[in-house]
Amino acid sequence: MPPPSIPSEFGAGQRQLGVTLYQLAGDEMFLRHRADGTGWDWSWADWRRDWMEQTPSKFAYRCLPLKIANQTGWWIYNPIGFSAVWDGRAAPGSVHLLFDSDPQTWGRWINDQFGNGIITWNTPFLFRTRPAGSRLLVCGPANYFKAGVSPLTAIIESDWIPMSFTMNWKITAPRATIRFDQGEPLFAAIPLISNLCSDLEQSDVRYMKLADDPEVAAAYHAWQAGRNQFHEQKKSGDVKPDDWQKDYFRGDGAEAPETGSGHMTKVTPPVVHYLGDKP
Repeated sequence: MPPPSIPSEFGAGQRQLGVTLYQLAGDEMFLRHRADGTGWDWSWADWRRDWMEQTPSKFAYRCLPLKIANQTGWWIYNPIGFSAVWDGRAAPGSVHLLFDSDPQTWGRWINDQFGNGIITWNTPFLFRTRPAGSRLLVCGPANYFKAGVSPLTAIIESDWIPMSFTMNWKITAPRATIRFDQGEPLFAAIPLISNLCSDLEQSDVRYMKLADDPEVAAAYHAWQAGRNQFHEQKKSGDVKPDDWQKDYFRGDGAEAPETGSGHMTKVTPPVVHYLGDKP
């Protein structure tokens, strides 16, 4: 049960997501309380990505679905810089970790306890979500890449668990040196208001040819014709080479989103109410 100062129920007829982050580690393990430049830290996810910044005219940001995914959820950051090499064996201890400093401290938080080239971070938070049936998606930062290593993804029953969880990255290239810098995003925590797996099990799924739904077919063909015309205008010089259509961005089209559909062009971070000192 949440503490009395956190509402466990909302207004009649409303269904609102509630999230409580419990700090499990002492303040001395968090970045703002340490003098050596190491330590745990967290924030709302950043919408920017280095590789997107480097695309011509930063065109990658024009893809609204990517940009929305980038800025959804909280990021937890890697607390200490280190290098890792997996020798290829399946046994625990086959990943050799070289910490930038204080291996005695950080070796208790980051280790190779599962084997198979998996690096494990023991995280300093307990996430609890409301209402009953809500879940927590834990995954690598969206559209963020590292060579030779891949984040593992988990869905956690965060409406009831009294325990922390680990974040894991699997090394995919044996005998290659993998680098994690201090302060780089380690994983994203994305609360979900419902049980995604149950929703899918109970969903009404249909498969059909586009022509069998005249309304959707008309909307699609209208979009396709507009798209083709736009590209022809680019070829003829009537449209600047770096111009782009904004139908999806604006929610325009032959079949525009209905009122209340939730079309968004940015995600505003929720206010965090601190019931004690900030970590």
